[in-house]
Amino acid sequence: MSTHQETDDVQSFERRSATYEDSFFQDLFFDRIHRVALDSVPAGIKPESILDIGCGTGRLLRKAARRWPVARLIGVDPAEGMVKEARRLTPGALFYVSPAETLPLPDASFDLVLSTISFHHWQDQLQGVKQVVRVLRPGGIFVLVDLFMPFGLQRIQRHGRQANPSIVSGMFTQAGLKVQAQRRFMSRFLLVTVGRRANE
Repeated sequence: MSTHQETDDVQSFERRSATYEDSFFQDLFFDRIHRVALDSVPAGIKPESILDIGCGTGRLLRKAARRWPVARLIGVDPAEGMVKEARRLTPGALFYVSPAETLPLPDASFDLVLSTISFHHWQDQLQGVKQVVRVLRPGGIFVLVDLFMPFGLQRIQRHGRQANPSIVSGMFTQAGLKVQAQRRFMSRFLLVTVGRRANE
């Protein structure tokens, strides 16, 4: 994705930020994806700190808070309007305006990192995954959910880079994550990949 396309992408979310939570897609589409993401966290994990990359209005973090009520919640999103709404709707969390590639967060500070339906917007996906590894604690978990268009339907997605199972797995491995699970769901149009940072 070019810098111009990335700017247009962020501006599109800026324009929708005030009404984003009102979209019927939230109930129809995103709530289901959020459930899948949270259900993909390995059993027994009780994160003390959770990061959502591409957090939008903080909806996923609010769901995470119900599962892990004592966890510290942080979200990042490149669209300032989305972050403004997230701060309003999720007062117990911290939010930063930032892309995935330059997370303004300390090394080894999260037990769980989540990202749902934002990966195809990342300008440098491998660099973003490397940033995830940097901020994960040893043994920490990364759950990535993104679009996967079967061959022949890829032209429907007119922006960004869709998830490809082998490429995503390769990025995880190259960045320092061991792939724990990978599967397609929602009529195979979405891909969920779970990785763990090695214990050191």
